[in-house]
Amino acid sequence: MIEAFVMMEHYADYCLEDFVLDARFQRWVRYQPADEESFWQAFLEQHPQQAQDIERARTLLQSVYRRYESQLSDSEINSEIQKLVAKARASKETSIDRIPTDDDLPAPKIISFRGPYGWLLRAAMVILVLGVVGWMWLAQSPKSAYDQRVAGQSFVEHTNQTHTWQLVRLADGTRVTLEPHARLSYPEPFSATKRQVYLSGTAFFDVAKDAKRPFLVYANELVTKVLGTSFIVKAPDRSAQTIVEVKEGRVSVMEAANDPAQQLESSRELTGLILTANQKVIFERDQERMVKTLRDVPEVVSSANQTPTFQFKDTPISEVLTELEQAYQVDILFDKDVLSHCPLTATLTDQPLFEKLTVICEAIGAHYEVLDGQIVVDSKGCK
Repeated sequence: MIEAFVMMEHYADYCLEDFVLDARFQRWVRYQPADEESFWQAFLEQHPQQAQDIERARTLLQSVYRRYESQLSDSEINSEIQKLVAKARASKETSIDRIPTDDDLPAPKIISFRGPYGWLLRAAMVILVLGVVGWMWLAQSPKSAYDQRVAGQSFVEHTNQTHTWQLVRLADGTRVTLEPHARLSYPEPFSATKRQVYLSGTAFFDVAKDAKRPFLVYANELVTKVLGTSFIVKAPDRSAQTIVEVKEGRVSVMEAANDPAQQLESSRELTGLILTANQKVIFERDQERMVKTLRDVPEVVSSANQTPTFQFKDTPISEVLTELEQAYQVDILFDKDVLSHCPLTATLTDQPLFEKLTVICEAIGAHYEVLDGQIVVDSKGCK
């Protein structure tokens, strides 16, 4: 169960290109094994926003397997697609009147990929199929914010070309863990007044403290500033959202295009939208709107004095909520006078925060909601 959850989160930020390149996705489309069918159906239920890209990627790959009978293996397809996508990224001047459809493909025929020109036939086939769902669109799409920022700069760049998370250690002691396909660029050495890095994709930052040199992460339209903390930035180039999640400490987030962003760079104070432990901000790129909320699964903050057991016996719920507030370092708003007379006996050691709150609220007929990165508990007292 845990492995499946981790894998689903791994695919959560994938775009069309990522699915096409993924060996597991290719195996599902080509062979449709029962275990993969259940996995991808469960993934779609949890991530319905990915349905369009998944359907387009399936259409692309199915066109290969349906139209051609060949000895082209999965590894050969993957290798050719990677080469062609890399070529597409490098070329920005290709133009096309329209994207080809499945009807534009020639009638099915058996093609042999053996002989001296086999590699040309393989490459031609992949180019044709990628065109079905927009390979040419990749070639003519505008440069991403990341590419524009690093163009012409003498930056050090790390690209995670593996299928697992990759650790990058910066000279200042900061640790950056890159998700597959993520890219990170930065000047080396950092300047005397600030530490700037540029991100495309998803990365976890554990920033070394340096009060004299703030750490700035530029990702899509956002700039995130910290002095020393740990947080996650999710910023795939073609994603509809950019997300910043704080694990510990405090960060400030602002749109990079805004004039105050220049002040954010030079000032040592945290201005803009402030996020604390277990909070996150979702930036809707098309609407240019930021929404502050809590992380999907808040974690107990390790900097707390001691790890609580969350075992309660006739404990006033007001004290229970205060203990949760301190352990997770989130604001929980409630009427202390009303809940101080409501006892709770329960063991909540293993449940995540929101399940703990559900148990507590059900015990007294209350309910809670998350508003602007805070938890609000509404209760009229004990039943």
